[in-house]
Amino acid sequence: MADFVQRFESAPPRTVAAVVTLLRAARRLGLTITRTKVAKLLYLADLQAVDEGLTPPSGVEWMWLDHGPYSNTLMFLENDLVRSGAVLREEYYFGYSLRLVEDLALEFELSEEDRSFVESVVADLGRLTAGTLKDMSYQTPPMVDAQKRGVRGVVLDLSLARRPMPTLTKTSRRLCAALARLEDQEDDPGVMDDLVAEVAALAPTRQRVNAKLLGDD
Repeated sequence: MADFVQRFESAPPRTVAAVVTLLRAARRLGLTITRTKVAKLLYLADLQAVDEGLTPPSGVEWMWLDHGPYSNTLMFLENDLVRSGAVLREEYYFGYSLRLVEDLALEFELSEEDRSFVESVVADLGRLTAGTLKDMSYQTPPMVDAQKRGVRGVVLDLSLARRPMPTLTKTSRRLCAALARLEDQEDDPGVMDDLVAEVAALAPTRQRVNAKLLGDD
């Protein structure tokens, strides 16, 4: 563990923490993570959070670039992490693999909730190929919307990943039908007399409080 706090100017602290969290999870699980997989796994983690009505953990402004959802901020951050010695970058087939070789003390760490989104996506999808993850990303609502607009470089609307609020019409109808089937309800004997007596008993106290609040003498 580094004995000083690491700061990277190439990306927001939240994004740094999200990438490092992803690489930590991959190292713990013994997974090979490529540059493309970093982007796609983070993107899918963000969508899971949005789907649950929460803020995306990565803080990345995702755009439709050459290979689906991406942000050039991730490339700048990758270079900084490699230069710091914390990440080892090696050629891997037609791209590069990234491996966390030295842990970091960051100026910002993700909350437990945000970290769980990133770690669960790595555990569930981290063994898939980069090509498969890219294909999955193209089928997500923000990417489908971007492709319909037909303009590369457009910022993706992550809110489209949020599940629509369930309609209450059918539920309301069922409740009304159930209410109609109930027998007529009656109050307990004497309950209204008790309520009237209680209101009358509290009248003097209520008058004093109102007078004090309203400033009446």
